[in-house]
Amino acid sequence: MKKTLAIVLVVALAISAVFAQGAPEAAPAAQPEKMELVLLSAGKEAESIALIEAFNKEYPNITVTHLEKDSGDVLTLVQQKSSDSDVVLLIAQDSLEPMAKNLYAYKNVNDAKFDAAYKDAEGRWYACSMPLQTFMYNTDLLKGDDIPKSWYDLADPKYKGKIIMTDPSSSGSAYAQLYMMYKLTGDLSLAKAIAQNGTVYVTDSKAGPQAVARGEYALTMTGESNVSSAMKNGSPVTYLYPQEGTGRRIEGAGIIDGCKNLEAAKIFMDWFTGKGGAETIRSLGRRPVSTEVGGPDFLPALDELPFFEYDAKEAGDLKKQLRAEFATFL
Repeated sequence: MKKTLAIVLVVALAISAVFAQGAPEAAPAAQPEKMELVLLSAGKEAESIALIEAFNKEYPNITVTHLEKDSGDVLTLVQQKSSDSDVVLLIAQDSLEPMAKNLYAYKNVNDAKFDAAYKDAEGRWYACSMPLQTFMYNTDLLKGDDIPKSWYDLADPKYKGKIIMTDPSSSGSAYAQLYMMYKLTGDLSLAKAIAQNGTVYVTDSKAGPQAVARGEYALTMTGESNVSSAMKNGSPVTYLYPQEGTGRRIEGAGIIDGCKNLEAAKIFMDWFTGKGGAETIRSLGRRPVSTEVGGPDFLPALDELPFFEYDAKEAGDLKKQLRAEFATFL
């Protein structure tokens, strides 16, 4: 019995010695071989750079370059198969839908996390953020009863010469605002009244928010990210969502069919549609569709906002017609 006990103790001590040296560590996740990737973005250059930097922290072996175009040019390049890029991103659904047949069907690793409204059924595109539109006003210039509450308030003579907007012919977000006015009234009568109220229209979608932040104008309609960024910088501005609501818009990303760097594009989409991509989107002041992260700084939660229907397909179908009609008001 004593001999048996001694053998057991020796074995136990030997095993303990092995574990004392430390169990072998799990091998790190395999990195892909050196690859290249080209992004075609309808967003800002700084946003592309931030996304690339975040992506490269996890995938340093993939060299990423980027190209920024407005949404109309992105749509044209993809539809005409004249782009050398691999992934299109930060482009609104009313442009994603028409180009869907030119995108590669790939159900990424996060597919099950997306509601049907936030993805293409075949995986040709996935929503990443919600470019919601809101009033942005200068708190030094508008107070109390002077603060607008309704879309229709923008046509009130008391705001004559105090509003700056972006021309719908030069900006996807500005066109979305025009389409929302159409949805509210069934025509462009409201848009016409606002245009004829001394409203100044600019071609750069960043110019309006910047002018309001400087106090040159009292009011604009813009994307939430511009409001969040201005408030973060300490500008005397805040938001107000019109009482009728704002259109529930989405923007997303997809792999361009026939791209040169398909495997790298798949890796990017797996990352971009996950928590890492969503956290980076939020850091840009955009509102992620992911429920794994919160909304932009200084802005209300999604369930606190009023919405009305935004039909992305109809918006795309009517774009040429509504833009042409609006041009006659200027």
